[in-house]
Amino acid sequence: MKQRTFLWRRPAATAVLMAAALLAAACAGFGKRFESPRISLADMNLQETNGLEAVLKVSLRVLNPNNIALNIRGLDCALEINGKPFARGISDAALQVPPLGSAAVPVTVYASALDIARGLISLPGRDEVRYQFKGRVRLEKTGWFLSRVPFKSSGTVSLNDFEAWLAPKMR
Repeated sequence: MKQRTFLWRRPAATAVLMAAALLAAACAGFGKRFESPRISLADMNLQETNGLEAVLKVSLRVLNPNNIALNIRGLDCALEINGKPFARGISDAALQVPPLGSAAVPVTVYASALDIARGLISLPGRDEVRYQFKGRVRLEKTGWFLSRVPFKSSGTVSLNDFEAWLAPKMR
């Protein structure tokens, strides 16, 4: 006669099945899937220049498509102009983006003289400048949500607007 072995006689198998059931129940409780925030360029201003570097203040618009608030604790990004590296930046701005709302995040970006020269060389003969931001939004860790959410945003801006951003303000 063959003897039957039940799960409760195998504690390891029972533990694995219970953990899988709890995980499935927890995931079902989240409901709708988390969507990455949408990031776009809102403003850019030249702050200062020295021999080998320019410092720009960039404002990025963060749109929250989720039904929960996003508690942002920082952001890092890289800016490309016409497909060439232009500037990198980081922000420790802590702010909350309301559910289905938006907020502007200030980011200080740093551009080397070499990267500025590469970007400016590609400008003659153009009416528009293509830009792309890539980076990560750093969120306060809450539950199972990711603490770093990658983003990518691109667009075009008129050459006149781009030059106005980089030119010092006339007073």
